[in-house]
Amino acid sequence: MLFPNRSVLAIAALALILAACGQGREPDIGMAPPIPVRVRKPDVVQRPVLVAASGTVEAARTADIGFQVPGLVTQVWVEEGQAVRKGQVLAQIDATDYGFGLQASEGQAAVAQANLDKAQAGTRAEEMEQARAAYEKAEDEYHRYRQLYERKSMAPVDFSKVEALYRAAKAQYEMAKNGARPEDRDAAGASVSQALAQVAASRKRVADTRLVSPIDGILARRAIDPGENVSAGLPVFSIVDLRTVHVRVGIPEADIGRIHTGQHARITVPALDGREFPGRVELVGVAADPNSRTFTAKISVPNPDLRLKAGMIAEASIEGSGKIHAFVLPGEAVVHDPQGASLVYVYYPDHKRVHARRVEAGAVRDRGVEISTGLSGDELVVVAGQHQVREGSLVEVMQ
Repeated sequence: MLFPNRSVLAIAALALILAACGQGREPDIGMAPPIPVRVRKPDVVQRPVLVAASGTVEAARTADIGFQVPGLVTQVWVEEGQAVRKGQVLAQIDATDYGFGLQASEGQAAVAQANLDKAQAGTRAEEMEQARAAYEKAEDEYHRYRQLYERKSMAPVDFSKVEALYRAAKAQYEMAKNGARPEDRDAAGASVSQALAQVAASRKRVADTRLVSPIDGILARRAIDPGENVSAGLPVFSIVDLRTVHVRVGIPEADIGRIHTGQHARITVPALDGREFPGRVELVGVAADPNSRTFTAKISVPNPDLRLKAGMIAEASIEGSGKIHAFVLPGEAVVHDPQGASLVYVYYPDHKRVHARRVEAGAVRDRGVEISTGLSGDELVVVAGQHQVREGSLVEVMQ
């Protein structure tokens, strides 16, 4: 029986051991070729402190309008969502009764004006002549009967009647010569003023049967139809001006000292796919809400294309007072580990290797992303080739 050579067995056993040890073992990183990357230091920027707040979009102006007189609706010319202009007629109620009232008040004004004209013009010539003739006749009779009375040929009672007629004719003649008394003319003038005021009120009631828009805007609500009876003062239309909107937000007490009127803001609306709108702080509240302990701020936002609607939820980023230093990297320099944490790879020239460092990404600025924590600003961060490296990779920096 032949036995293998001992040296051959030893070599075979060693080969098996080496093969078994090599199974499932990763190759040594140090033996891998360097991975080409590009590195750069973060940009250092100085920006205002940003105060974040949530709020609701409101119309710059809202007009809830109704008829000032009651009546039956005969016409409605607008629909919800329709653009309306200031002064545009929106609806009409029956004006028949109000028209009759205007005619009556105009007639009363004409009578009052005629009385005033008569008082100011004085007595006409024929009336003056008639008063003078009556006075002269009464005077002649008075003197004749007085002689009879003095000779005891006339009873005192009969003479008293003659005397009374004389005095009345004399007074009538004096009034004709002097015209109307000042107080009579004043009373006639006051009657005219009262009648004209009534005419103006009647004309206003006729005009109030047509409901017009007080502002330019969009009809947000319509609450009447033809054939309905409406009461005076009941709002039947709501008109909103959305060319400029207000975003009302709540500012925490800790941040209210940083907010002032005139500061710039960026408004983001989730319902519009996160579209941003520029704005400016228009009002800062002076009293906190007792429940939420937040202060109200109002941000004015131009809305020329009317994309923003009243009631939309909005997120605001307000440039508060004060400055902070921040580091900015290209967005692609930030990667994520399997747990979703944000990482960047920092290059160490002495070892020519990169090591992962966890960072916290903040606001997006132009084409970069702000790094709020995790960097000091002196690091060389991998900005190209970062998806090819891992912790401790040997790299070669490309120019």
